[in-house]
Formats: sequence, C-alpha cells, structure tokens
Amino acid sequence: MKKIISVLLCVGILLGTLGTIALAYEKEEVSQYPVILIPGFSGAWLMCGDDPETAENAWAGADFSGLLPSVLDRILEIGTGLAIMNFDNAQMIGRIVAEEVEKNWPLMQCNPDGTSKHNVKPYYTEAKDTNTKILKERGKEFCTYEREYNEVLCGIIGAENVYNFGVDWRMGSEYCATRLNEYIKSVKEYSGSDKVNVFAVSQGGQVASTYLALYGESHDVNNIVLSSPAVGGSALASDLLSRKVEIDEQTLMMLIEHGMYMEDDIEWLLRANELGFLDDIFNAMIPNLADSIGYWQSIWDFVPTQFYEKLKNEYLNKPENARMVESSDRFHYEILPTVKEKFRLLQSEGMSINIITGSGDRILSGQNFNSDGIIPTYSATGATCSPFGKRFADGYTQVEEWGGKYKVSPDMTIDASTCYLPDNTWFSDHSYHAWSWFSDCTKELALKLLITDEIKDVYSDSKYPQFLWSDNLSKTISFNLVSSENGILNGECNSIRVKNVLEESNVKITAVYCNELKLKFDVGNGVELAPGENAEIPFKGEIPKVSKQCIHITVYYAADTKTPCNYSTRGFTIINGEPIAESNKTVDVVDAGILGNKLPIMTGILKKIGLYEVVSMGLTVMYCRILNTFSRSF
Repeated sequence: MKKIISVLLCVGILLGTLGTIALAYEKEEVSQYPVILIPGFSGAWLMCGDDPETAENAWAGADFSGLLPSVLDRILEIGTGLAIMNFDNAQMIGRIVAEEVEKNWPLMQCNPDGTSKHNVKPYYTEAKDTNTKILKERGKEFCTYEREYNEVLCGIIGAENVYNFGVDWRMGSEYCATRLNEYIKSVKEYSGSDKVNVFAVSQGGQVASTYLALYGESHDVNNIVLSSPAVGGSALASDLLSRKVEIDEQTLMMLIEHGMYMEDDIEWLLRANELGFLDDIFNAMIPNLADSIGYWQSIWDFVPTQFYEKLKNEYLNKPENARMVESSDRFHYEILPTVKEKFRLLQSEGMSINIITGSGDRILSGQNFNSDGIIPTYSATGATCSPFGKRFADGYTQVEEWGGKYKVSPDMTIDASTCYLPDNTWFSDHSYHAWSWFSDCTKELALKLLITDEIKDVYSDSKYPQFLWSDNLSKTISFNLVSSENGILNGECNSIRVKNVLEESNVKITAVYCNELKLKFDVGNGVELAPGENAEIPFKGEIPKVSKQCIHITVYYAADTKTPCNYSTRGFTIINGEPIAESNKTVDVVDAGILGNKLPIMTGILKKIGLYEVVSMGLTVMYCRILNTFSRSF
C-alpha cells in the first residue's frame, strides 16, 4: 500500500507482499561487490535531532497515516465542498487537504535560501549503521530501502552486503551527490571492497548521475543501474511550481493498477470520460503545497531546463533566494550538460552504466511528453521522443547513425541514438515510474545488470531487447510478432504470439486487427488461454516491400475478471525492402479499432458521451469475425 501512497504523494507533492523471482545464480557468477540502494524522492526516513534513538521523527517515508483522521475532523467543511461540486467549485476540498498535508510535515520546511529550518537529517549516514543485516538486528528495518530488491539481494549476496543510502532528499542534487561520494567511500572502507555496485531509483537516479558527473572518475563504482532516473528532472515539478495541473486520470489509474498487481484493467473506462473535478481539486491544493515546499532545493533541480529560467525569474527573484538560485543554476547549466560525456567516458574506462525506464505513457499532470507517467523519457535517457499521442512519420531517419545500428522503437516514438548511452538503455512500454520490480522482464534485467557481468549491452541477450513490453498482470496479455528481430515485421513473419499474463483468470482472444494493412488473423471462434499460457495466431496478407513503415496491431480479448472485454495495441516497424523516403515529421497515432480516425464527427460524439471505447471494440470484433468467416468459406 505504501507504493500507492507514494504515487499519490507524488501527485500531491510534485504536482509527485514481496514477490519471488525465478533467477538462480552460481556463486562465481555473482559480483562480490557490496550493493548500495538509493531510493527515490521522499523514500528516506528523516529525523529532527542528533540521536536516532531519541530524535523526533520528521518524515516517515511518505506514510501519511495521520492525514485521513485530520481531514475527517473537518468533514463538515469537506461536505460543503462536495455539496457544491456540481457548481464547479472544488477549491474547498483542495484547500482543506493541502492545509492538513502541510500540518503533517511541520519540521520539513526550508528557508528561502534552501537550507532547512530545523535540524533535520537522515537517521544513519555511515556504512557501519546502514547495511541491511545491522538495521534488522537493531530493529531499524524502516531504514532499508527498495524493499523488494533489498530482500532478493539479501538472499543472493547476503544482508551484510546490502547497504541503504539515506539523504535529506529536500536538498539539491549536488549536495546529495557529495553525500553519496562520502557514503561510497565509507562502504568501501567498512566492507574492505575496492568497488561497489549501485541501484538508484527516480530522484536517486538524478543523484547518482550527478555523482558520476562530479566524482565518477574516482572509479569507486563497478556496476550501476539507474531505474526510471530523473536525470534531467520531471515535468511534474514545473507543473507544481507554475500552479497549474491537469490530471490525466487514465494514467493515474494505470499507475495504481500496475503497482497493486490488479487483474482488473479498468483504466479504459476513463479514456472518454471527463473527470475535470479532479483537476479542480489538485489545482486548489497546489498554491498551499507550492508555498510549503517551494524552497526545497530538490524541487528546483527537478524542473526541466526548458521551464527553469521562467519559473526561477518568477518565484526566486528575491535576494534571500540567492543561495538556492546559485546551486540550481550550477546543476542546470554546469553539471547536467556534462552527463552524456561523463557517462560515455566512464563506460569506456570500464564502468558498467545502464538505464531502465518506462515509456509510452502520458505525464500524470497532463503534459504531452512520452514518459513513464512521472519522468519524461527524454529526461531519463537523453532519447529523442515524439510527443505523446504522436509518432515519427514513416521513413524517419534517426538523429545519430551510431555505427549503423537501427535505434528507433518499433512503434516509432523513441529514437535511442541520442541517448546518454544508446547501447545501454532499455525502454519498457507501459512499465510506469520506478516500478521495474513489477514486470518480470525488467526485474530480471535489473538484477542481472546489477550483480553479474552477463549482459554487456542491449544486444547481449534476445530476452532483453532494447524496447521491452511490460508483462505486469494488470496488462492481462502481452504479445509480439513471431519474428527474428523484436518488433520488426518482414516478409517471413506470419504470426503473432499472445500470452495471458494473469495469475488467476482465463483469457479468450476474440479478434486481432491491423489498422494499416489488410491482414487476416485466424482466431477461429476465439483462442482460449489459461493463466500463463501463450499461443501463436497466424495471419495472412501482403507485407509491403518497404522499410521504416509503422503499423499497429490490436488484440481484443475477454477475461474472467471484472473487466469482461478490452484490447491491447502495439506498434511495429516493417523492414522488408527499400526505405520509405526520409521524413522528420511527426504524425498522429491512429486510434485502435475499425473506427480509427475515419469518422471524426461520430468519434467525437461517442467520446463525449463515454461510449467510444465500447462501440469501437464491438464494431471491430464484429468486422474481424465476419472477415474470418468469409475467408474460411472461400
């Protein structure tokens, strides 16, 4: 539940059962270096005082258990707010929630120069106090971070070799990176190891990237894995500081489904429904929240560079802000621009640096960036991306040649040739922010990169191609072309493989449809899949003898869940002949189903009344059934 609380906290602030893993390692295969875990924003517990045994708790790892009772105490006011909701007034609810949230962190305020108003610090900062074995023995397990990975790593390399880096995450990235440098040296000295391995998540990824830029040439790190790293910031921060948010309710629902392993994928119900009152509530909260945390240095380091100057001039224009401005200027204009160069230099000198991030979703606050819901994909990786809802036009030519390697995603939304590390960056479609653990493919990949030398780059193992697809059970199914190369359609490919990723429910594939080509997929009377089962579905049709053309395939299904029907769409690239004429334009992604964008007036009406998804699914499945019946008859 705390993962979900953290997601909702990210919405509020930055607007801001243990699984098992089927990996077995021989001792000689595993790196003997200690592992340091660096949590994301708000992940580390903080205290006010100097003695961890007696200090007052300042931040309980984003546990707002006291918030609800406080809000309920003011139920009369909230009731009034609900009563007038129909008159477009959600300000009262937003104000009450924001005020109560602020009361829950009285010790967390900072001065206008970015320094803390109170003596707030992490509970432990030395290696001798922070390995998981010691923390558990002392009853301080709350100071262990990234719990799922932590437990698995303890089972593989021993709890005494897993370390937990805590830092005052309100401070700037440069400050945190300097503390990380000190901590790594502390771990080396305490463990007797000459190097460490590092796993860093979200803001932890920004801190680790800053560390590599400033201190990486000390060569204290062997392997480092950055999971959903906020290297160049998050658009949520700029939305918070600009006091304007438009919540993407569908993305919010998908984040919750993904993190809670929900087998009921109900987010599609939100696609055509207007829930604008949520925007009103959050926008009413933001002035209170922004005023409360607007002097946290980390918030300003999160602001993407393209928004930074305008917001800085608007909100940090007083003499008492000078120290904060100086620090954040240094991060944006001196440190961040060196990241790509430093990453590549360190990689060439033997350090293994790898990035795994989610992609393919809209920013939670409504901006049209390709993202993992929280961090723009370009910010996490350096990739060139089309805006959300658009793709590169057929014939697109990647920005950098990169040794002749084709680095464009099958759905033609990501150009990985411009990445900080083009051969060591993995994108997982619909995996969402900082939750690599919740998809088997990214979970296994992260651990292999962290504690083995088995995978050198995105070409090392065909099981982990550069462009992955989430197999979280909230997706119900996963599918791909049965092709020699991931996501590529050529003249030899004539089937897709569909898998039921649910753990408890059966799935029936009812139809498969391609928007751009006249392909006929044979599903008969439906393809039944038990939990974990997969099947090949053949298709017929002419594959154009061209290359760099994008198509979309949609699989329609029924499931034994609360969501009786749904669909999943993936983009694929045709590589089957001469390239289509070069184009650097972007085009709209066509809606799934037979309606597509063919009847804009009808589509607009259906979306307005919330029936578009149901009608589109019904018409497409009916069309595919008729087509298949006709094909078999003749």
